[in-house]
Amino acid sequence: MVLCHYQKKLSSNFKKSSKTCLPSCEFHLRVSIRKRLLLPIPMYKKDVQELIQRKQIEKNLRAEFEATFKDRVDRYLMVKPHEIIPHNHFASVSTELSRLFRDGHYYGCIALSQAVGEALVGFMCERHGFKPAKSFEDNLEKLEKRGCLSSSMKSNLTLLWNGRDDYHHLNSSIEQNRSSLQVLAKSKAQLLLEMEREIFGYFVKEGAIIPHHPKYWDLNEHNLTQVFLRFE
Repeated sequence: MVLCHYQKKLSSNFKKSSKTCLPSCEFHLRVSIRKRLLLPIPMYKKDVQELIQRKQIEKNLRAEFEATFKDRVDRYLMVKPHEIIPHNHFASVSTELSRLFRDGHYYGCIALSQAVGEALVGFMCERHGFKPAKSFEDNLEKLEKRGCLSSSMKSNLTLLWNGRDDYHHLNSSIEQNRSSLQVLAKSKAQLLLEMEREIFGYFVKEGAIIPHHPKYWDLNEHNLTQVFLRFE
């Protein structure tokens, strides 16, 4: 629109005087653009509502975080993850477990701890040269009989697995009391973390990580491997 107006002004002034037409056109164009830039941007009712809602959500989230900050720190320290594990397909999933408990998402924490426990047991079966069965309990029995699993770890994994179907299928028998649910989620998470420390344990010698069970780490010909770091 500004360009057309400029052209119209230019053509009319050019007939009168070629000396004065360009400054006159430039001035008119400059004023027209300045006026257009000062025009307010219209805001529709929907845009205003979304802006108000966004600001309110930001305020609520900030207030919630500040009010629960200390409790979150305390809960995280209860289920602090094993610092270094192999970079496998369930490493990042396992890391989310501690964050779920930290933020008070207890149902998710319970279900995820059992899912990761199942994945770890299947992983152990494969690393010991046999295909995992569909039954979690059968896999525990096979690992124990072959000397790949201590009796204490088997007991812990059994406790971790208890109630799996209830929380996986959300049966009516699941715990609904908030305080009891926190205790249960903490127990499940700690059992899984204890399992990870046992399977992926290591010690440090001259700046190098020496795994207790190299079978569970994907070491190459130079004894190097990719790891998943969980330092916070």
